[in-house]
Amino acid sequence: MIFTDPFFLFVFLPVAALVFHLVGRRYGTNGGLATIFIFSLLFYAPWGAWMTAILVASVSMNFLCGAALIALGDDRARLRKMLLAAGEVLNFSALIWFKYHLFAGLVQDSSARDVADWVVPAGISFYTFHQAAFLADAYAREANAVLLLGKLKTARDVATGFIRYGAFVVFFPQLVIGPITYVKEFLPQVTSARFGRIFYINLSIGFTLIAIGMFKKLVLADNLGIYSDSVFERASMRIALSPLESWLGIASYYLQLYFDFSGYSDMALGLARVFGLRYPINFFSPFKAVGIIDYYRRWHMTLTRVISRFLFTPLSLAGTRLAARKRYSAIAAKILGLWLPLLINFEVIGLWHGAIWSFVLFGLIHGIWYVTETEVRSSKRWKKWRKTVPDVRRAIYGRLILLLLMPLCFALFRADSLSTAMFLGQQLVSGASVPTINAEMQAALKPLIAGFAIVYLLPNSVELLRNYRPGILTYQNPSYGPQWRLRWRPNWGWSLFFGAIFVVCIYYMYRQPPFLYQGF
Repeated sequence: MIFTDPFFLFVFLPVAALVFHLVGRRYGTNGGLATIFIFSLLFYAPWGAWMTAILVASVSMNFLCGAALIALGDDRARLRKMLLAAGEVLNFSALIWFKYHLFAGLVQDSSARDVADWVVPAGISFYTFHQAAFLADAYAREANAVLLLGKLKTARDVATGFIRYGAFVVFFPQLVIGPITYVKEFLPQVTSARFGRIFYINLSIGFTLIAIGMFKKLVLADNLGIYSDSVFERASMRIALSPLESWLGIASYYLQLYFDFSGYSDMALGLARVFGLRYPINFFSPFKAVGIIDYYRRWHMTLTRVISRFLFTPLSLAGTRLAARKRYSAIAAKILGLWLPLLINFEVIGLWHGAIWSFVLFGLIHGIWYVTETEVRSSKRWKKWRKTVPDVRRAIYGRLILLLLMPLCFALFRADSLSTAMFLGQQLVSGASVPTINAEMQAALKPLIAGFAIVYLLPNSVELLRNYRPGILTYQNPSYGPQWRLRWRPNWGWSLFFGAIFVVCIYYMYRQPPFLYQGF
């Protein structure tokens, strides 16, 4: 089931919300969480009994492991460390096996990925990282992790703790594509007196975010995808393209992925808000970023923070301590404490999307880019130049660099193999000659121009609804672009506007292509 499915929007969601309200009013927090858990499994079930069994097995294993980590005393420190290690190894071993099929894709290129994709459990990357973070919190006995599971003294306590934990992991708005949520962000909300009931203001905010997300996905992303699919399909068959066709195809996919992922993120926040929950903001105008450092504080922010917490930070600390202990030179210390951890960090991000060479190259490019920008921004020459150049001009330069390089990186995502990406790259500068813009290209220009105008000129959904806190701030990001005074209010004017947007979206529901990040 996907968010833009008419059955989901007009049957599943209303029934789930109504049952949640009725049960929550009568049975409180545990009743509301039980409703969420059951309906989330029903939401996931259409992907297949096998995938659902894998999800339930993963939740069960992590619940038992987390409960043991909390229950064992400090006198069992070694056992607790072994248990944490075993839990994380099982989590990521399952992820590697199902998603990467022992990295066969690196050996056999895209064909292996095509064969293996159909057996990859939907959302396994997200619920694996979700639960890996929880185990770390359980090991640290973080207060919210302890309270979520409860005392676990009787069989009823265990069942209740399992349902509460299950609801935290499999809540359907974030199950398949995120955001990756920490228990400290979840538990305080479900233990409040308001949880378990449906409120008008939450419905208003939720519907608005759902309408915005649907418009981004169905009207913008899917229409942009028509031309980008055509260009990349021709590139995969080695059909010559003109430079203009190639650039338009890459630019179309650049915006398609943006609006597809942004649309999902908005819908996830909106659906969670229907149930009275504020989830972490996962997306905040990344294409307005002034560099790759800024970009990763705006794109897939919850993945960025999880990988930073569990990979980059430990590697950086270990490298810095090793360099200090061995009394290495300053450059060697920087390599061990910063450059190498960053390169590993971005290779993991690349491989997280799939085990094919194009993702390896993507990770390498972003790692080198990030290291380079880090060094440039810390240099004396940069600091001196920064004092003499206005902020606006520097921001423009940064965005121009991002706009030139990032679409080429995203082309690696779309290409079915590294060889296809390389072929398309050749067409950018030496492709066939096309003297005029044909009808297909003209049709592609309309959503492309509209998309860039929306990205750079309009406020994002979080900025539009900022007076009503649509989600939890993952990072503090400045708002770039025109500073509109436009603010959403729960009134008839805004309701009619977004009602019209929703009606427009209904027209495009017949296509139903999946969200692109379901493949990652």
